[in-house]
Order: sequence, then structure tokens, then C-alpha cells
Amino acid sequence: MKSLAQPRVRRLGKLEAVEFPASADAPVAICMHGFGADMRDLSGLALELDLKGPLRWVFPNGPMGLQGGGRAWFPISEDRLAGYERGEGAFDLSGHRPPGMDEARDAVLGLVAALEVPWDKVILGGFSQGAMLAVELALAAPSAPRGAFLLSGNLVDAASLAERGPARKGLTFFQSHGSQDPILGFEGAQKLFEALNAAGWFGEFVEFKGGHAIPRPVFDGLTTYLDNLL
Repeated sequence: MKSLAQPRVRRLGKLEAVEFPASADAPVAICMHGFGADMRDLSGLALELDLKGPLRWVFPNGPMGLQGGGRAWFPISEDRLAGYERGEGAFDLSGHRPPGMDEARDAVLGLVAALEVPWDKVILGGFSQGAMLAVELALAAPSAPRGAFLLSGNLVDAASLAERGPARKGLTFFQSHGSQDPILGFEGAQKLFEALNAAGWFGEFVEFKGGHAIPRPVFDGLTTYLDNLL
């Protein structure tokens, strides 16, 4: 495993973030946590992925604080959350745009501006809700990012993706999802993969037998994907 600089907590625009510094010319991976987690939740990726080249990691905090702890990028309806807890099935956001998505997007765009790096050096990524936001950021950025990794995400606002996605034709991405995910269903992940490919993106989909998680096959696939970008 390559040695990394000690992480530091920074304020970047409106967001607080854990950053693992790297050389000035290194690409930057911006990795966004899932609902109820925080900026430290995924920071272990910077230590566990044994990459061939330097990568500057930034793990921002979602702008929303949640009752009982943790943070989020956009709210989840209390009725829908209660429905999930009653066993009414996985979430499905493909038919609408969640409230708060635009504000979260703008906050991360501000973070990238504060980093003062060109978009062709930016790799967007995240887990669950963070993966959904990564797709939105790839669509909304002023120019194409270097790539995107989407861990246990789902299709959001399918109509908007179909309209805006072709502007990012040729963008490569890595996607993973558990076939038994009870929170964000596997079908929604397949729909996302199909929608991105229909828009002209090029991606790899790693399916694993399991739930809402990041198991070893995902670590291995993500390592290969990032090495190719570096």
C-alpha cells in the first residue's frame, strides 16, 4: 500500500471535508457518503485502495444534519422512510427529482471551485445517496469530469438524465450493486446502468451477492477503474 499524507479537515466553500493531500498534479477524487453517514464514513477508501499512482481524496460532509446524528445530501420523505421500515420495499426515485438535489449539487460545485482544479482532473464518486449526487454533478459540471464511480446507487429523475446525459457522451464510469439490496433495489441500479449507456457513457457493472455494502469484489473493480484513470 502506498504511503499517504496525513488527512486534514478543511472548509471548502460551504462544506466541511476530510482531505488526503497528494502531489499538485494528481487527479482529485470527490467521494460522497450515503444518507445518515458523514465525511469520515468512506475515508477508509483512501487507505484501502492500493493504487498505482497518486490520487488526492476529498470526502465532504452532506449539508443536512439529521436528528440523531449523521448527515444527508437531500431529505427522504418521512412517510416513505416509514414505509420502507414497514417492509413496503426499496426506494424508487426514477420518476422524480428529489427536493434538495439542486442545493446539494451547487454545494459540491462550490467545493470543486474552492479546490481550484480543472474538471478533467476530477473523479466524482459516492455510495448510495452520494452515488446519485455524483451522477447529477457529472451532468451539471461546466465541463466533463475524468470519470465517476457509483456504489450502490439508483436511477434518479430518469427524464432529466435522458435529456442531459448525451452531453457527456464518452464518459467512463464504474458501478456496483448488491443483488439483494433491500434499500435501493437491484432493478433500479440496472435501470441506471442502462440509462447511462443509452446516453453514450461507457461503464462496468459489478454485481455481487449481498445488500447495501462495499465488499471485496467492488474494492478490486474500483481499484482497476481508478488505476486506468490515473
